[in-house]
Amino acid sequence: MVSIKPKVIIITGSIGTGKSTASNIIKNMGFDVIDSDKIVHEGYEPHKEMYKKVVEYFGVEILNENKEISRSLLGKIVFNDENKLKKLNEIVHYFVVQEILRGIENCTKQNKRAVFLDIPLFFEGKENLINNGIKYNEVWLVYINKILQIERLKQRAILENKNVDDVLNIIKKQIPIENKKILSDEIINNEGSLQELKIEIENLLKKKGLI
Repeated sequence: MVSIKPKVIIITGSIGTGKSTASNIIKNMGFDVIDSDKIVHEGYEPHKEMYKKVVEYFGVEILNENKEISRSLLGKIVFNDENKLKKLNEIVHYFVVQEILRGIENCTKQNKRAVFLDIPLFFEGKENLINNGIKYNEVWLVYINKILQIERLKQRAILENKNVDDVLNIIKKQIPIENKKILSDEIINNEGSLQELKIEIENLLKKKGLI
């Protein structure tokens, strides 16, 4: 029996646009969603290959008393050292790509029609992902306009007891949402309610012949 490669669809956005919410809707509809943030989080767990590589390069001084990587200690090391930050990113990106490729391969074996890759900063890291072997068919962008993006981020920062300016500064480090809109194959508008977002996603999946 010949395995048919599934359609690989990137789900991306920017901070505060609701990408995770959109991904959860897609997942709840029965589709496979490979979450790159989750892969990174799990990669820092002891005995994972990424954990071993990070400790091997940065030394045991980044470990806490439970032999776990202290993200704050690691952050202090890479914050003012561009070369060390680059090395950390190389280790993390390699691990993430290998896990994504493994996930796509599993979906191929199971003859899945589609697999979604939840990659928050896809456009920011696109070149690196492609160079490491990620092949995809389409990019779907979860979009809200910048004014609404700022408003939602302010509300989130207050709810999470975070510094509003620090949270808003993250936007400046990302490619502007309007630029991403031009670069994407499909736009999922998330300026309305949760129900409207569900309908938007359902209509797009129907349009693509996936449901």
